[in-house]
Amino acid sequence: MATQALYRRYRSQTFDELVGQEHIVRTLRNAIVDGRIGHAYLFTGPRGVGKTTVARLLAKAVNCLAEPSERPCGTCNMCVSTAEGSAVDVIEMDAASHTSVDDAREIIERVQFRPALGRYKVYIIDEVHMLSTAAFNALLKTLEEPPNHAIFVLATTEIHKVPATILSRCQRYTFNRHNVSDTVNHLRQIAITEGYHIEAGVAEAIARAATGSMRDALSIFDQLMSYGSGQVSMAMVQGLLGVTAAQEVITLAEALLNSDVAAALQVVARVASQGADMRQFSRDIVQHLRLVMLVKADPNGTAIEAAESEADAVRDQARRAQMGSLVYWLRRMSELDYELRTSPYGQLPLELAVVEAIAGPPVSSAAPSAAPVSRPVAPPSAAPARPSASEMPRPSVPPAPQPTAPQPTAPQPTAPTPATPRPVAPSDAPATPPSRGPSNEPAANPPTTPLGDKSPIGDVTDLLERWPAIIRDLRSKSRNLEALIKSGIAPIDIQGTVITLKADNEWLLNKIQERNNVTILEEVIARYAGVSYTIRSVAEAAKRDSGSALREQIRDTTTNPLVRAAMNVFDADVVSIETPEQGETA
Repeated sequence: MATQALYRRYRSQTFDELVGQEHIVRTLRNAIVDGRIGHAYLFTGPRGVGKTTVARLLAKAVNCLAEPSERPCGTCNMCVSTAEGSAVDVIEMDAASHTSVDDAREIIERVQFRPALGRYKVYIIDEVHMLSTAAFNALLKTLEEPPNHAIFVLATTEIHKVPATILSRCQRYTFNRHNVSDTVNHLRQIAITEGYHIEAGVAEAIARAATGSMRDALSIFDQLMSYGSGQVSMAMVQGLLGVTAAQEVITLAEALLNSDVAAALQVVARVASQGADMRQFSRDIVQHLRLVMLVKADPNGTAIEAAESEADAVRDQARRAQMGSLVYWLRRMSELDYELRTSPYGQLPLELAVVEAIAGPPVSSAAPSAAPVSRPVAPPSAAPARPSASEMPRPSVPPAPQPTAPQPTAPQPTAPTPATPRPVAPSDAPATPPSRGPSNEPAANPPTTPLGDKSPIGDVTDLLERWPAIIRDLRSKSRNLEALIKSGIAPIDIQGTVITLKADNEWLLNKIQERNNVTILEEVIARYAGVSYTIRSVAEAAKRDSGSALREQIRDTTTNPLVRAAMNVFDADVVSIETPEQGETA
């Protein structure tokens, strides 16, 4: 027979045995004592923090035979049968394997029957976020107004996937991750009970690797116990998890503080030679530096969840470290996980990061004294248009420029003399004549709007040149309209403020004639032209003309630049079109 796992063997059987989650235990206990038991509960939180355990404890408590203040007692028939999984009034199901609406209907039908032995029939639905939308909708009415003898307990790790209609019908309890100290104490108690001796630092290493999950911590400890001989050493933890000794992390942090590149690289080489996981080592470094930063920011309010020797080292390093350096080291080291995972060069990314951390962030190569030479690149004529605040109180008489700051104002008419320290570009002297004061001329190269210079549309040729930009601007307004116009709609004529569009088929005509599309297109064209235009479709124009084919041909002809020029010269309109053969016959 397979040995029962530690996390199942040491699952809490009463509220007193539960590790952590004090805020939830107090609330549920008071509700049981006061008789204010809700009809639906929703437990949410990360994996391995006790959601299913508390759900079972609640199922025990509501049916327990002991006094209300002692529930669950863990010894009565109802508590024992619930712990063994044989209680007929406690129905536990996994939503991941019962996702359909048929499963929800089965619950709705069974919930109407009264409990067989206990006071309440409790439904525990684990991973409830896996239910389908139809199943959630089917449960809404029952979850809102269940029978008096029914209690629903829902558990999930992904609360964002649960519909709001379900959330509003449940009492929500958020479970927190277990801190390192609680996990360490629990591991030590189990080790004593199992008769195992664990070396100093083993429980802390397991707790940090579990990242707040008690189930993960017990699974790791269960695997370490399989190594045998009643003792768990730090070397076994390093071999199983790939973690490094805390002293190596502290030594590397000391090398960073002392700016000792050689010592830091020796630590990396030593850790690599031990066969440790370099990614895990980088995570340990980040966790240690983060703790140093927190202690630096708040020495008295930060709890150090580590062994006493490690805590002393953290306090000492926090006292000597600079906050800016810690932030830079943390940012650089936190990027290592991805680099080590994708790099084919082993520990090279870690070595580079260590050298960069000690060398410091790259400094700009431009010296402050070089700024006056590189900055006066703008045309001198543009300077008077926007004088800086420091230039405003300067007198209008032409004194020699001050050497304290570079002034992009109008330069002197002659080359700079030794008494004038301001460097002048070779093109500055002949560029502009000397000025006695601020110029009234507009600044050169004024900034333009993204739409360019707004001007009315002259003719069809001008409209066709602007048409691609108009289509691009439609993308921010309506992607459907942009795709519609690209499918076969183009301008063919403009008369005054009326623009005529031509479509390739009837479906496009019907779509472009919709009021919403016409309004959007008119607004975009008005932005480009500065004048409001009216959009008219080809179908509307064809209704007015008896010869639709002739009118269509005339519109196509008027797009020719030569024809447009002739129309402008003679102030004429095209009324008919004749071929050369028709002209000779006439």
